[in-house]
Amino acid sequence: MPELPEVETIRSGLERVLPGKKVAVVEVRYPQAVKIPTAAELEEKLPGRTVAAIKRRGKYLQIFFACGTVLVVHLRMTGRLLYFPAPQEWDKHTHVLFHFCDGSVLAFHDVRKFGTLYWVTPERFCEIHGLHTLGPEPLSAGFTAGYLQEQARRRKTSIKALLLNQQVVAGLGNIYADEALHRAGIRPDRPAASLGANEIAALQQSVCDVLREAVFYRGTTMSDYRDATGREGGFREHLRVYRRSGKACTNCGHTIMRTVVGGRGTHFCPHCQH
Repeated sequence: MPELPEVETIRSGLERVLPGKKVAVVEVRYPQAVKIPTAAELEEKLPGRTVAAIKRRGKYLQIFFACGTVLVVHLRMTGRLLYFPAPQEWDKHTHVLFHFCDGSVLAFHDVRKFGTLYWVTPERFCEIHGLHTLGPEPLSAGFTAGYLQEQARRRKTSIKALLLNQQVVAGLGNIYADEALHRAGIRPDRPAASLGANEIAALQQSVCDVLREAVFYRGTTMSDYRDATGREGGFREHLRVYRRSGKACTNCGHTIMRTVVGGRGTHFCPHCQH
């Protein structure tokens, strides 16, 4: 699933090309992808609206229109938002097409069909499950060591499960939780409440560092993720533990291990994260 760095990379790519464009035609090929309103209403009422800005909240993309409405997109497991200067030959996995008046197209592509689209006013964000309950952005002023320490003390769960809880921190997923915990030297299965203040401070900094680095390299492509122009992300070459089980730790040389924490495949170094 695309996480914060991948969604932010898509957002910044769309921000460079979409603002000021007017929607000419909306073509919904898979109506179930549109949750609010109906697919027919989206096709009927969105044309004529002009894109004002592209924002992100957690793993949600938000396309703001000058009329005050917002197209919210959650890519889920395999979703992509791809921009094309001109129409293409669309494959069977292209489910929604937004044709603009200048001939360019924004295509929503999703192999597994888990991705969702909502066209609402900001007042209706509460109707989008998961969006209105998001915790602070990890690269915002609200995500401090003190905040993370308080969240850890309040919950009887592992530290990795805490990081994956979107109500605690928005946008963090399996890849970057593993990477941040490795950088901080903390085992993923440690009870969150057992971490001391220094460990929490190191983890909070590691979360920020790994996310900024991943954004710089335009995210991580393991299989499906592509940016708004169809390019793969470059952070895969900089992963230290994620999906590197059986390989040598880049820090100490010991073998990376894989386990399951909270139902999620988890990668760590038993020497660095003792």
